[in-house]
This record gives sequence, C-alpha cells and structure tokens, in this order.
Amino acid sequence: MRKAGAVLSGRASAPSDKGSDMTVKLSSLKADLAREAKGDWIEYPDWPGVSLNVSSLLLPAYRVARDLLFQRLQRLHKGKPIPPDVLNTEIGKLYHQHILHDWKGFDQPYSRDLAGQMLADPEYRSLIAAVEWCAAKVSDVDVEFVEETEKNSERPSAGV
Repeated sequence: MRKAGAVLSGRASAPSDKGSDMTVKLSSLKADLAREAKGDWIEYPDWPGVSLNVSSLLLPAYRVARDLLFQRLQRLHKGKPIPPDVLNTEIGKLYHQHILHDWKGFDQPYSRDLAGQMLADPEYRSLIAAVEWCAAKVSDVDVEFVEETEKNSERPSAGV
C-alpha cells in the first residue's frame, strides 16, 4: 500500500484502484514548451529501430501555417471535400517545414532535401503518418497523481 501523499506517475489516466481517492498534481500538467519547439527524438513503434526528431504539432508557427493551408484549400476546392492525396501532400510539406528535423534507423541518412521530397509525395503517406504520430507524442505530459489521506484514518488528537 502506498503512503498518503506519495506521488505516482502515469501517462494518460489515474490508476484504477477503486476505493482510493486520487488527485492530479496540477504542476505535472505543465507543457515543456522548449522541448515542443526544439524537438526531441521519438521512437516510432511500428518500425523497430526508427526514431524521428520532431517538434510538436502544437508548435504555434505550424498551427498558423496549417490553418492558412486549410483556408486556401477550402477556397480552391470551393467547399467540396479536399482529395486525400492533395491534403497529405500539403500537410507533408508543412511537416517538412516545421516539424521533422532528423531521422535515424532508415537505410538512407537524413537530408533536408530527401525529407522534403518524401514528405511531399503521397506514396510516402506512411512516413507522413509516422511524423504525425511522433510529433503528437512530443507534447505528451507525465501526469502525476497524489494519493489522498484515507477517509478512515484516525484524526489527530487536539491536545497532543
């Protein structure tokens, strides 16, 4: 049994111990904005040995560029659905410009030119998806929980 006040770590949700009251440590929700902007190495689980150095999808410059891209594509397609290949190509270009900084684990070393060619090619949609997945992980936080004092614990005596 954990002591009251012990800090627990978790990625997404509280431990499922029924009967124990858990409180989220508010300071653990703080984003690491420097890491999100600079980028970090994230292993892609579907391709063993492959890691991508990526910035976060929450990077302000990327989000503004993405929103402007959507506005432009909506005007161009006059309210009709944007073809998936067009969207993948354009998003891939934004990932090249803002998100992907390096890779390791492929048979070809990273170069900015090669990455730009591949991310703009709809046939490399699996690479675009990998960049997106890794970039989403950069902004994950380690949620911590503080175990509250048990309800049935004895109250301290007033005079002692």
